[in-house]
Amino acid sequence: MTEPLRISVVIPTYQRCASVRRTLEALARQTIAATEYEVIVPIDGSDDGTKEMIESFQAPYRLRAAWQTNRGRAAARNAGIRMTTGRLVVFLDDDMEPVPGFLLAHLEAHPPGSRRAVVGPVPIPDDSASPPIVHYRRRSTNALLDRLARPGYQLGFRDVYTGNLSLSRDLLDEVGGFDESFTLYGYEDYELALRLVQAGVELVFSPQPVAYQAYDKGFAALARDCLARGHTAVLFARKHPDVTAGLKLTTYNEGSRRGRFARALLLWLSRWVPRTPEWVISAMGWLERRRPRRIDDYYTLALDYFFWLGAGSALREPPGPDHSRASLPVPAFRHAGETDGSHDVVRMRIGRCLLVLFALVSSARPLGRAFHDLAGVSRPDEITRYETRFREIRKILPPHAHVAYLTDPTPREPVGGDDTPRLAFEHYVLTQYALLPTIVLPGIPSALAVGNFHSASGIDSTATGGLTLIRDFGNGVMLFRAAAE
Repeated sequence: MTEPLRISVVIPTYQRCASVRRTLEALARQTIAATEYEVIVPIDGSDDGTKEMIESFQAPYRLRAAWQTNRGRAAARNAGIRMTTGRLVVFLDDDMEPVPGFLLAHLEAHPPGSRRAVVGPVPIPDDSASPPIVHYRRRSTNALLDRLARPGYQLGFRDVYTGNLSLSRDLLDEVGGFDESFTLYGYEDYELALRLVQAGVELVFSPQPVAYQAYDKGFAALARDCLARGHTAVLFARKHPDVTAGLKLTTYNEGSRRGRFARALLLWLSRWVPRTPEWVISAMGWLERRRPRRIDDYYTLALDYFFWLGAGSALREPPGPDHSRASLPVPAFRHAGETDGSHDVVRMRIGRCLLVLFALVSSARPLGRAFHDLAGVSRPDEITRYETRFREIRKILPPHAHVAYLTDPTPREPVGGDDTPRLAFEHYVLTQYALLPTIVLPGIPSALAVGNFHSASGIDSTATGGLTLIRDFGNGVMLFRAAAE
């Protein structure tokens, strides 16, 4: 009877022919004998020549491929598991380049009699010529690896990723492999790790089996991944509601006020204009070409927006076993150069909104001061009152109206120094947020004007000169019309 192989390497792939080739070439340079391991590549619907490349690849080890329709990474990995003959199964992503001692290190991390799942490092090589998104991903990956390598750190299921993971075939059979209802990117690794923990499996980080990640995704691809992760995070939470503490889904109210405000504004705008995600991607492309000093903050804000966009889409769906790719709010993004003449006017208006948004986000000093110490001056109650009035105004304004902005520059209460412009700026930001998609600009000639005063009794008569009051909504919120010529 033939002795089973020691290791089976499973590399699921989708439309990444060149990356898979690099991984296969790196596996050909392993320090253990080629007769001791096999490599299996489940092809998840690729039509980019991956199947033909594997058929012609001259590997010193046993190499097999299996093609299936596009059903997601979980289904692809299960297809690969069913083909394995090795006692130890090693999962690699298709953009990894393992070092020569990679497979030997994974073998040595599983002593006889152990019940382990071993996670290995996936560093992104340092290259100063890389695009800014690669530097951003390297920094976040390094922070994760530093935490996992900390002496005494105990891995939890949220620390497991399948880009570099090994465990025995018996353990995979015991827990049932991957959950194939995860058809989108993300959280299928957390879900498997949780079931492994529940089965008494030890999660271990080993620094020796290094697989370098040849990161080649642009921002649009990373945005798609975050969109999908928001969707699958909801699926995971519905399947395991008892372990949602600590997931990103529970962190919506965390972070800076500035970041939360910008994210809420983008999410609200997305409900009115479905192509908002494409405009965010275009804006990020513009920023990447200019490489501002705070580009990491913009990446964090934009990717956070895409995660919550996906989560919001999933939360609006009824729970069910089928969470297919078609349910994503934005199944594909257009390239930056594509045009659609029927949307030119909408593009222009959305472009204005996004430019204003990014200007506000980048102006940390005035925006930070505008929202400084909100609790100390009862701002939440004031915001609630103003938003209620603005919603009433929005009902009678024409869609995408242009209105002038009027305000009383006198502070509501005696304050010192330069707090007067701070309060005026704060009210202006609040008005823009509450009235979108109305375009609100200070001092423009317009048939309509919104008055945002501290109180009805404190109206600046100079600001309202020549205007006719249409309606007083209370709390200093009024709508005016320009006097007839």
